[in-house]
Amino acid sequence: MHSMMWVLTKKLSVLLSYKRIVNPSVILILFLLPYSLLAITTKSDSLKELLNSTQDDSLLGEIYIKLGVYTSEHEAKKAIEYLEKSLHHFTNANFTLGKARTLNSMGYHYWLLGQYSQAIEYYEKSLNIYTSLHDSAGIGRVSNNLGAVYWGLNDYNRALEYYQRSLAIRRIIGSPAERSIVLNNIGLIYQAWFLFDQALEFHNQAVVLAESENNKATAAYSYYNLGRCLEATGKTKEALEYYRTAYDNYRDAGRIGGSTSLVLKGMGDLFFNEEEYGEALYYYRKAANDAGLENNVFHEAGALLSLAKTFFVLEEPDSAEFYADQVLLTAMDYRYDQIVRDTYYLYSDLLDHDGNYKEALKYYKMATVINDSIFNNEKGSRFTELQIRYNLEKEKQEIEILTKNSGIQSLQLRREKFIRNVSIFGALLFLIAFGFVLYQSRNLKQINREKEQEIAERKGVEKQVKLLLYEKEILLKEVHHRIKNNMSTVRNLLSFQAKNIDDPNIQSILNDAVSRLQSMGVLYDKLYKSENLERMSVKKYLPALVEEIISVFPNRDNVRIQTNIDNFEMDVDVLSPLGIIVTELITNAMKYAFTDRKGGTIQVSLKKKNGENILTVSNDGNPLPTDFSINQSKGYGLHLVSLLAGQLNGTIDIDKTNETQFILRFPET
Repeated sequence: MHSMMWVLTKKLSVLLSYKRIVNPSVILILFLLPYSLLAITTKSDSLKELLNSTQDDSLLGEIYIKLGVYTSEHEAKKAIEYLEKSLHHFTNANFTLGKARTLNSMGYHYWLLGQYSQAIEYYEKSLNIYTSLHDSAGIGRVSNNLGAVYWGLNDYNRALEYYQRSLAIRRIIGSPAERSIVLNNIGLIYQAWFLFDQALEFHNQAVVLAESENNKATAAYSYYNLGRCLEATGKTKEALEYYRTAYDNYRDAGRIGGSTSLVLKGMGDLFFNEEEYGEALYYYRKAANDAGLENNVFHEAGALLSLAKTFFVLEEPDSAEFYADQVLLTAMDYRYDQIVRDTYYLYSDLLDHDGNYKEALKYYKMATVINDSIFNNEKGSRFTELQIRYNLEKEKQEIEILTKNSGIQSLQLRREKFIRNVSIFGALLFLIAFGFVLYQSRNLKQINREKEQEIAERKGVEKQVKLLLYEKEILLKEVHHRIKNNMSTVRNLLSFQAKNIDDPNIQSILNDAVSRLQSMGVLYDKLYKSENLERMSVKKYLPALVEEIISVFPNRDNVRIQTNIDNFEMDVDVLSPLGIIVTELITNAMKYAFTDRKGGTIQVSLKKKNGENILTVSNDGNPLPTDFSINQSKGYGLHLVSLLAGQLNGTIDIDKTNETQFILRFPET
């Protein structure tokens, strides 16, 4: 009760400090509140009753902003209605600080609704007011909020600027928990850039700060982000432990809802990637349930979409469609473009599974349109921002150079005047000695200035080069990703066309084309996920390619595949034709070697020996004719194999002694 009286007295002093006239009845109400209305609930009901007790705009603004804060987060639109009234009364009272607080809260609630442009508008208005008031705490708080919005828009450079501004302020006046939150947010930027070592440094700093004041919720946020980093680098066991620690900390802090939902979905994703689908379903369901407790629409939609994807993998299409329908309605209502895109992709897979290829293709195209829109918006924003940054930096450097030159000229004029006065009143010997010393000093300082300027320019150029190289690497990966998607689209179109054509010869030709595209698609998929865009491990590429080729044949369950691939790297320019050769040889074996047979074995091996690579593709199926040769073959596939072998400067032989073996030898370089 005493602490409440202190708070209200403090608010009254703030009102008076802004030199506004306060109605005496309002002052009386402020002092009576602890013993009447606020003694009952101290929240919404008491505040609504208080609205009828005053006409003072300042106090009405305070009441409405509190009503907005006390309104549940899932009723963001209702909260915004209260905040608009608060802004109206604070504007009438000319209470600038109150307007800044209200605008910040409005930005937050628009962010909850996923309306990012409105959130940015209100946050920037709030930031401008805090800046004019020199309110460092307010500047730090709103800067962090703006960083979160730009992070949600994938505008990571701008998000990092706001986060760094917030961190600089909170290092001076903020609590350890506040610094921990901003450090975590900066770590998320580096995670998005795939710079996991730097991200781990920020998250570890955040953990130390949170634990220094035993802040369970903030520590949980740090542990969750550490888990994401470790999972991305393949350390799944350690990641799972951090996820569990984050979940326990959130529960201890009483944060069961959107926060625990985020952690539970992360655990579900981990088990899904490990193909432990039963565990994944368990955690996805818990994530959706916890998100529903706070009506956190975004987290709930993400968890339900993950449930739908898992049921599809488990070949339970009815359950997958049930959850996908729920997700699509929500995602379209709140304009969650990425969730809408992923749901359309899932619909395409479901329809393809049912044989409804026309509808499947329609949803696939709809998803691709959304994906291209997201891609173009992100890239356009990044290119524009980079150009603006470059121009601003160039202009800034030119201004600095002009300022330095002006200072140098002014200094020279002052020194010349000094020398002239000394020459009038000094002796000749003193004048000669002073001139000599001055000349040497000026030359030395000029040399030092030139060296410092040269070092600064070099550092600036190096920083710009590193940034451009990094942007180039990101763009190159995106190009590979686009190529892989386009190849997948072409492959799906050919596959759909083949299934709708009655002529078996044309079907065979189209299916062969699909297989060749599939080999290149696997290569681009592995290349996109690789750190090195020029070379790749054959052990990662060829077994995955073989599995992709076999999966499309109806007799795949009757044929056993054995691979024996050495672990070494090859240039991508070599792997591409090599993959097509393997595709053609396995396709021929699956189509012709096991006719009139229940099954058999296909073996694929790649070895390095005596400076050359030796690829062997063999099968124990129907033997080839004794006079068979590749050059005499009527099929286009084996002629293509012969041409590609020549492209690799290699030779291909056939051994029909015990089983059919195709042996390709080509040099290592």
